[in-house]
Amino acid sequence: MVFDLAPDDQLFRFYRQGFAPIYFDRSKSGRLNAPNGEFGVLYAAVTRAGAFAETFLRRAGATLIAADFIAARGLATLRILQPLKLAQMFGNGLAKIGATAEVTHSSAPYDVPQDWALQLHAHPGSFDGIAYRARHNDSEICVALFDRAEAKIVEVERQTDLDHDWFYDLADVHGVGVA
Repeated sequence: MVFDLAPDDQLFRFYRQGFAPIYFDRSKSGRLNAPNGEFGVLYAAVTRAGAFAETFLRRAGATLIAADFIAARGLATLRILQPLKLAQMFGNGLAKIGATAEVTHSSAPYDVPQDWALQLHAHPGSFDGIAYRARHNDSEICVALFDRAEAKIVEVERQTDLDHDWFYDLADVHGVGVA
């Protein structure tokens, strides 16, 4: 299954202040990163709510987000310049490719999802990345973009101060507060 994103579509990404919002991680720490740094991965979401869920809801059952964790983050809005073709790792196509939602929802160690990422990166379909459901809000679609897609996205807005009603509304919707 393929998940397509079109030119002018947007992606949202909470990033660490002091670092560039467009960053393709080559470490072994990301769920869909390459196992040995063969390629970099940028994580984003189709909506701000999806980006919020992936960034601020990492500890299941936690009801508070540390204020210093929030202060260390900014929100980048990215615009897609050229079509992105992503391997869809959710929905009714999972069984067809021999996968389950556990691949993208698993906890560390990330050997299995990283192997899937490596195989999808090498796939003849030339995927630009992987589309998956957020672990802590599976109504949201997130993306893990491979570094070969870097020229297909651009930053269009950066918010370094998250002290806004929309941020607290997202926290409220997800049942968390600020410590």
